[in-house]
Amino acid sequence: MMKKWILLTLIIPTLAFAEKKWITIGKDAIPAIRELLNISYENIDSADDIELIEVNDKDLELISHLMHHKFKRCGGYIFHDTKSEALETLHSTERRSIAKNFKFKGYEVTDDERIHQILTQVSEKRIRETITKLSSYHNRHYQSKTGVEALNWIKQKWSGLTAHRSDVKVEAIDHKKWKQNSIILTIEGSENPEEIIVIGGHGDSIGSGFWNRKKSKAPGADDNASGIATITEIIKVLMDNSFSPKKTIKFMAYSAEEVGLKGSAEIAKKMRNEKRDVIGVVQFDMTNYKGDDFNIYLINDHTNSEQNEFMAQLIDTYVKVPWGYSKCGYACSDHASWTSNGYPASFPFEATFDGANKKIHSERDTIEHSRGTAEHAVNFAKLGLAFAMEMQI
Repeated sequence: MMKKWILLTLIIPTLAFAEKKWITIGKDAIPAIRELLNISYENIDSADDIELIEVNDKDLELISHLMHHKFKRCGGYIFHDTKSEALETLHSTERRSIAKNFKFKGYEVTDDERIHQILTQVSEKRIRETITKLSSYHNRHYQSKTGVEALNWIKQKWSGLTAHRSDVKVEAIDHKKWKQNSIILTIEGSENPEEIIVIGGHGDSIGSGFWNRKKSKAPGADDNASGIATITEIIKVLMDNSFSPKKTIKFMAYSAEEVGLKGSAEIAKKMRNEKRDVIGVVQFDMTNYKGDDFNIYLINDHTNSEQNEFMAQLIDTYVKVPWGYSKCGYACSDHASWTSNGYPASFPFEATFDGANKKIHSERDTIEHSRGTAEHAVNFAKLGLAFAMEMQI
């Protein structure tokens, strides 16, 4: 497979190296990147287990393809517009340490009967319908017409679910440098609105192949219509129960995750620059393929250890399914954007990374590959609901 990638890159004219961009990427991927691009380049700098390299912007989707197929990471790197921005992120060792070791402010799982009752309202049918709708688009590529339309549909859906609430705002975030918006739904906290909880997942999808992926068929049912459907169900159940949080909750559908976590990186950086007090982040990226014995796996690298323990307690108390830990490496999903900016994040995943859905990033990523149901995703919707409500205590 690697020889094919090298051969293809040799066929592309060297004039394709039109514009240089910067990415931070796990050191373990560097030998494969060198072989893939078949070029010599100077590593600019490194810190911890992260390398900063300069690449041709036209190679970003090729690198994304490698990071998925060889390392099972979606995105697998963080994109930076400028060298100075990249260096600042690389050397934010203290911020990353804070994010990983952030101490919870005394949160405890209360085993609340109301939460138990609310979780019974989670609907497999509704989650399945949202997955089916989002995967009906030709693709949700961050630069394609259907990719723009899909995220606009998410905004309309979330707006419809919350239209009766004056304390809820749904907005489209224009990222200026690409076509697809991110979507943010905010429920304003009634007592401590300055404390913010983020529950997010990426709305884009990407197809197979090396070139012209903007036109590739990419239904992305699991990656990541399932995560957005999970979040949509959380919103629906909270609204049905007139849930009014004490602390602000922001639900996010990020654009352009597949090409370097672009959407979440901009949003997280903006919130850091504004000195926003984000007290907890959860990422839902691929929730509907059961590829291993356990139902939920908590990613325990580049995440917050105490929040992961809290999530584990929530699973045991409310979801009551087998769970375990797994690793995914640097920048495997949007939680990495929050970690890089100093915020505590968790990433509950559908399987171990070795057992995850093998059909993603292809036209075969359909709900049929997840046995035609959304039963697995129900567990994640329950977990997200429990997290949103217990974080209010």
